[in-house]
Amino acid sequence: MVNLNTLTASSSIPEKVDWLAERYWKFSRDERLLESLKGLFALDKDGELTSEPARDPLTRETAGLMVLAPSGSGKTALLMRAIRATKVLSEVAEGEAGNTMYVTVPAEATIKSLAELIARRAGYGGMASKIRAHEAWAVARHRLRVAGIKLLIIDEAHHLVRPGPGRDVPGAVQSLKHLLQGDAAVAVILVGVPKLREAVMGDEETDRRFEKLFLKPINAGSPEAEHFAKCCGWMASSLGLTMAARDRLPERILFAEQGQLGRAVDLFKETMTRALRARREFPSLEDAEHRFEALYGPRETSPFAPGNWDAVRSELEKSGWGR
Repeated sequence: MVNLNTLTASSSIPEKVDWLAERYWKFSRDERLLESLKGLFALDKDGELTSEPARDPLTRETAGLMVLAPSGSGKTALLMRAIRATKVLSEVAEGEAGNTMYVTVPAEATIKSLAELIARRAGYGGMASKIRAHEAWAVARHRLRVAGIKLLIIDEAHHLVRPGPGRDVPGAVQSLKHLLQGDAAVAVILVGVPKLREAVMGDEETDRRFEKLFLKPINAGSPEAEHFAKCCGWMASSLGLTMAARDRLPERILFAEQGQLGRAVDLFKETMTRALRARREFPSLEDAEHRFEALYGPRETSPFAPGNWDAVRSELEKSGWGR
């Protein structure tokens, strides 16, 4: 694995590409998530996180958190990095024990199939095909306790609350609430798009048990936008690349991706990667345009059209870009 200390001007192109792909961009949302974690876990005498979920002294219930943002906002990367950066958390991996389980809900999952997935990840061999949902959850919660899981992160959780034939949205919401109750309760983080919160709001008791962390898009001209531009410049410089100041590439990327951080970072990385592989020292608007078109299809005018950026942006806004 290439790291910052080994990346030099003599590093090969594959090494630079791998180094770039592995870089995580830290923003204020990382600190906001850490503060939210302090609401999920007991703190030691110095105010630092322990691995024990906090419990309400009256009800003995644990606490939950929803991390909400549109697709492409970087939710998954944020949570995965938080696990790595928080000393008291360790993720369950293949053949390795840990106190944190991270599961991603498949698009067609039901609340029963999620219980089966969690139980399997916690070491349970398999459930009878005719087992009912509440029975499957009893097994899953027991296995979480046996495996020593303290934090359960459920990514793409909005798939559980999609309406449709044969789907039980109220039952799914209740099952999520039950994870916070009883001796086997764990801290829970639900990760999803805003529709997740809309569904959970129908059950006031469940809604109030989950703090909400909304990941807002980055607005042009904001301190976060300036930080994004600085990160872009530092990354390019570390790779031996030079971005033309007149192109204002970071601003164009944020505009193109409507301020969604995850997609903006990916677009920047792919733009730099294209320049590296072409052995060019100066990433161009054409590099960004090529990747943007590959993702979204050709446009009559895009944020990477040549010319003065203020003029290009004005024309795009007049045409209703992003609406």
